[in-house]
Amino acid sequence: MSKKEREILNSNSDSDFERFFESTSKLKVPSSNLGKEATWDKLMQSIEQESAKKTKVVRISPFIVRMSIAATLIILFTIATLSYKYSTLEFISQKGSTANIVLPDSSSIILNADSRIEYRRFGWLSEREIKLNGEAYFSVKHGNRFSVLTEFNRNIIVTGTKFNVFTRGTQFEVKCFEGSIRVEIPKTKPITLSKGKGINFSIEAESPQQVEVDSTLTTPKWIGGDYYFNNAPLSEVLDELSRQFNVTISIQGFKPETRNYTGFFKSKNLSQALDLVCIPMGLTYQISSDSTSIMIKK
Repeated sequence: MSKKEREILNSNSDSDFERFFESTSKLKVPSSNLGKEATWDKLMQSIEQESAKKTKVVRISPFIVRMSIAATLIILFTIATLSYKYSTLEFISQKGSTANIVLPDSSSIILNADSRIEYRRFGWLSEREIKLNGEAYFSVKHGNRFSVLTEFNRNIIVTGTKFNVFTRGTQFEVKCFEGSIRVEIPKTKPITLSKGKGINFSIEAESPQQVEVDSTLTTPKWIGGDYYFNNAPLSEVLDELSRQFNVTISIQGFKPETRNYTGFFKSKNLSQALDLVCIPMGLTYQISSDSTSIMIKK
């Protein structure tokens, strides 16, 4: 046995034994006709060669590094571009309540109950478009210009004016209280409305109907809680009453869409509003104990 072998066997360090057994556990001694001493020498030589092995270093090509950085930048740029272009702000007024919104150009909007608007979070100055579903009153600062987009491609082009838009389902109505606006409706020529003018249009109608607006008014009456109807389908009146008081209305014994109503109600008191609508129409009503649902009968 060589001197080096005796040093290994005589060592009192546990770590040396651990390294020794760890190294030898991975080795396989091939069958051989060598003697004991020769076999031991060969085993020790294998251990030394195993310990001398160096960790392999993998080199990454500079081209691959540059391409990876470029790909990362492209992804980040794409995400930023899409966020800039498609990220929007949305405002919703619940049933029984209204909401006040100030636009980036300091123009203001009052949303009626159960209404929603949406516009771009970024880039408002380059693309001034507002999507509306429901009813809203707009007060636009002089010199500012933007578009109000509604369902069925019925749009309003605005510049420094005050106006009201009602768009629910197939119904569409615009009233101008100050300045002028241009209304664009598919299959018809653009219509310019000045103060005191308005139009009413539905999908079923062949052309828009002119609506007169009280020229002494600067805001629509609904902002003060008053809702006026002129020969309107009773179904539309009850829908508005449901929105303003956040109640569910059930009908029994008649079809409200076949009857018309002329009159008004106020959104301050539910029972008074029901009296103003039901009594002239020869109807009775019952309010649930929690005031969340109403049954109207003939």
